Amino acid sequence: MAKRARLLLGSCLALACACSKRPAPAPAPSAVGSAEAVPLDHLAPDELAPSNVEVYGFAIPRGMEVESRLNDRTYVRGHVSPEALANYVREQVSVSHVEIGAARTVFPMARIKRGPADRVYTIEVLPDGSYTRLVLKDTTPPPPPPPNLTDAERWRAAGMTPDGRPLDLKSLE
Repeated sequence: MAKRARLLLGSCLALACACSKRPAPAPAPSAVGSAEAVPLDHLAPDELAPSNVEVYGFAIPRGMEVESRLNDRTYVRGHVSPEALANYVREQVSVSHVEIGAARTVFPMARIKRGPADRVYTIEVLPDGSYTRLVLKDTTPPPPPPPNLTDAERWRAAGMTPDGRPLDLKSLE
């Protein structure tokens, strides 16, 4: 009888354990749709990824390198498609309109989202043989001169004498 009681008790415990384990709920319909989408850490075809190099707060895409950097403009080139680069630029800037042509794509009066808020740039995407060039030009207008200056003071503020000669010839070197 004790053997039968232990067997019955064991069966009851096994049944109780089996009942307490519930199957996992089915995923919501929105979760099923997102599971089929491309993971966030993968790039779409012809999508460019940012690099660690920044110019004026603009992250240069991977596969491109800075050719030259001046005070008011920077030239970048790389083996990327012009369309992919233009799409990449659209994501990085705020611009009212884009000028698309056969020879180039221009983003006039653009503000770089991660750059200085008071600066305005003209950004050009130019196909150049097997390369694509990116030109970033700082086109921020100069601040207005202070009011109530005499003509001589205005010339001096511009670094010139009233007859049009530079005040400091070494600054021209």
